[in-house]
Amino acid sequence: MSSELTAPGTAPAGAAPTLSEVAKRAGVSSITVSRVVRMPDLVAPETRARVERAMRDLGYVPNLVAGALASARTNSVGVLVPTIANAIFADTVQGLSDKLEPLGFSVILAQSRYDAAREDRMLAALLSRRPEAIIMVGSPATEEGSRLLRNARIPIVETWDLPANPIDAVAGFDNYKAGVAVARHLVAQGRKQLAFIGGDDPRGTRRWFGFRDEALASGLAEPRRLILDRKDSGSVAAHARLPDVDAVFAANDAHAIGFMSGLRKAGLLRDGPASAQPVAVIGLGDLEMGQLISPTLSTISVHGDAIGRTAATLTLERGGERRVDLGFELVLRDSG
Repeated sequence: MSSELTAPGTAPAGAAPTLSEVAKRAGVSSITVSRVVRMPDLVAPETRARVERAMRDLGYVPNLVAGALASARTNSVGVLVPTIANAIFADTVQGLSDKLEPLGFSVILAQSRYDAAREDRMLAALLSRRPEAIIMVGSPATEEGSRLLRNARIPIVETWDLPANPIDAVAGFDNYKAGVAVARHLVAQGRKQLAFIGGDDPRGTRRWFGFRDEALASGLAEPRRLILDRKDSGSVAAHARLPDVDAVFAANDAHAIGFMSGLRKAGLLRDGPASAQPVAVIGLGDLEMGQLISPTLSTISVHGDAIGRTAATLTLERGGERRVDLGFELVLRDSG
């Protein structure tokens, strides 16, 4: 395997948009475009807006690698995650770093904080450093983000999901099937009043759809869905808003552990096995903390480190399989 990062055969053909192409589209000189990039306050607002619109339309990203030739190697890979505050993505970053750094590549990390506009800005910022590949959790949230990545003409790997039409390559698991697996287990356990807690990001939403569809197919009433704020612990507040439920699927282990804290405060948590729990709780991510609490947390185990290593390999190799399903495992412990 070569350590030289080159765009795979499935990547879009052609060169990335140039400054002169932006100038032509905007009807201005190349010098004006350069001023918009470097010194925007020196350009008339109307002209600046026209140039910025042309840049967006073409998917042009300025080269901010000072003094570098256009063909210079940066030996860097851009990585975009939703957040660094949640340990659920740490294994993926560690896995790809372990694969890339010994080969001489540095990892540039950015976070979107689950905000579409910020994600676009972070993608543009990463691309402006001329990385030789981009690895991101999930898929671009906007068409502008997709256009930026397609026009970059470098390897792009989407992770933690299996989009039907990835930009280039993908390494992840089926979030919809994860939701189905949890609902199927809870139904088999005899649970009747199901609920789902978590955010409304695309991956969490696909888990919800799988969970809901399987519950309905099993003859149960539609589960309740509680969308939590990003800063919500998922504990007391969530429990107070879900009276009478007897099973909860949390979009991640952090929400599940918080919800269990709320159950304990309400006297609805037992130290015995799953069959003794008034409310079953299942998370996703298999964080170490879930194995240390009592009762131990049932969860969907995702192979985050393998996702990271596979994503790194997909940036390094040309051709071959570009869609890798690494699967998941339902790990049953005492919480549900």
